[in-house]
Amino acid sequence: MKYGDFSSIVQLGVGLHIGSAVLQLYGEIGAEPLVRTLSRIRASIDDLDKAKGQEAREEYEQLASDYDIFKIRLFNEYKNYVKINSVVALGLFIVLVIIAFKNDDPIEGDWAMIAIPIVALAVLPALVTLGSLWVDASRLASAMMVRADALEQRVLRLGLS
Repeated sequence: MKYGDFSSIVQLGVGLHIGSAVLQLYGEIGAEPLVRTLSRIRASIDDLDKAKGQEAREEYEQLASDYDIFKIRLFNEYKNYVKINSVVALGLFIVLVIIAFKNDDPIEGDWAMIAIPIVALAVLPALVTLGSLWVDASRLASAMMVRADALEQRVLRLGLS
């Protein structure tokens, strides 16, 4: 086994960790159905009689406020993950440079165990980051989506009556 055997996996790791910046798009892509529902609710509430839709307006304002808090929280979590993944990507880049210099050198003795941490560092932090942020954001967004759907149905019934 040679150091050069690990260059591809380390390159993959660098790409995964730098590519984790795409996670920020979840806030825009994953929550888009909620944004569209909030827009429809807002338009429907504006059409309602002021007295008739007061409770719905208040609930809408609370939901919109919760969504703003969600976006701020998601961004703050994202910043922390970017810092972690940037450090890991930098470490993997350094490993990649070392591998480039030692490409044809055989890995001997106890150094053969280096394969495990290299592979783990190349893949695990990015997957854990992606999974954690995705699960947290999905959980929070889905709870708001349920509330938004119920409010939209209520507002539509008010508009029909």
